[in-house]
Amino acid sequence: MSISSEIFNFVINLVGKSGYTGVFVLMALANSMIPIPSEVILPVAGYLVFLGQLNFWAVLVVSSIASLIGTLVDYWIGLYLGRAAILRYGRYVKLNENHLKTTEKWFIKYGEITVLLMKFVPLIRVLVAFPAGIAEMKLWKFVLFSIIGILVYGAVLIYLGEFLGRNYIRIVSTLSNAFLAIEILAVIATITALFLWFRRKTPQKERVTP
Repeated sequence: MSISSEIFNFVINLVGKSGYTGVFVLMALANSMIPIPSEVILPVAGYLVFLGQLNFWAVLVVSSIASLIGTLVDYWIGLYLGRAAILRYGRYVKLNENHLKTTEKWFIKYGEITVLLMKFVPLIRVLVAFPAGIAEMKLWKFVLFSIIGILVYGAVLIYLGEFLGRNYIRIVSTLSNAFLAIEILAVIATITALFLWFRRKTPQKERVTP
């Protein structure tokens, strides 16, 4: 993922001027398929935490509530409008059938736990709400899995921005490498979690006595 200084400056100026309101609006949009990456918003908010303009826990709470609202919008779109409507209007936010098919395959193959696991994978973490709604996943379970993933992922990104805030140039030049590392760790964690999940779910074969 390439993060330019222009994008960084745009987000930091917007959030810097509007504070928690800016964080809330941007994160709600980012989690309802508007192409504003939370992987930029939250580290920038973390940088402002370092500067003393924002509070870490306040940012985490505000961004998490906004993220949950955004992902619930996508869930309800999938639940009430269905797949056809998503494909019809998704092109306006650069959502195509291949994106939806990818998340649907994961959801069908691994079940509802996908909602939690995919919250740690960039892009898919937003898309997974659609198949959850289409499959009529129970709302309480969707909210529970979503908020766990949102809180953990958000805390990591905010802290990353705060940690790198010691040097402005360092943030701009190293964010792409940091996000790559996060994505790799997310994939490893997802594969491991799925392995353990199915190992627990799969019944042991009974031994055949000769």
